[in-house]
Amino acid sequence: MSIRSISKRRFLISLVAFAALFGSLGAQARGGRFNGEVRAVDDGDTLHVRDRSGNVRRVRLAYVDAPEHDQPWGREAGENLKRLALGASVTVEWRERDQYGRYVGVAWVTSPDMPCAGRADCPHNLDLGHAQIAAGLAWWYRAYAKRQDPQAQGQYDFSEQEARRRRIGLWRDASPIPPWVWRSGWRG
Repeated sequence: MSIRSISKRRFLISLVAFAALFGSLGAQARGGRFNGEVRAVDDGDTLHVRDRSGNVRRVRLAYVDAPEHDQPWGREAGENLKRLALGASVTVEWRERDQYGRYVGVAWVTSPDMPCAGRADCPHNLDLGHAQIAAGLAWWYRAYAKRQDPQAQGQYDFSEQEARRRRIGLWRDASPIPPWVWRSGWRG
């Protein structure tokens, strides 16, 4: 084999290795998945998760918007999320980082009513954002719905409509103010 063909081969191997490395870094920037434990709950749609490396990551639940702390139903939304998630093992499927550095994604825990709840081998089957909507403690954030898969869109939409119909949680109020309106300063 000539020196020229060896150089070409080395160049091609280096190029493939670089492409593989660059591709994996690019995939990480577009999202990923990590497991951990919910260490704190800020409000009805934000968690602190300690990953398996010991790093604490702030996670914003994707596709939902819960009432703010100072907004009607804000305290209840945060308490419900604490009840479902605090101390739980969690899988986070994130798609991006927001302007505050939070991971934006779907967080999965084991439903408290699962027979295996509390065991390490019990599956993470409860989408926390969807659970908040079903409890009437968050809105489906339709502005981001196009990023959601169609099945999840249908589930979130159905659960919000059902919570409205049954007048549970914030839907007990005649005209609840969405958080994105509340944050803009409008108080009705």
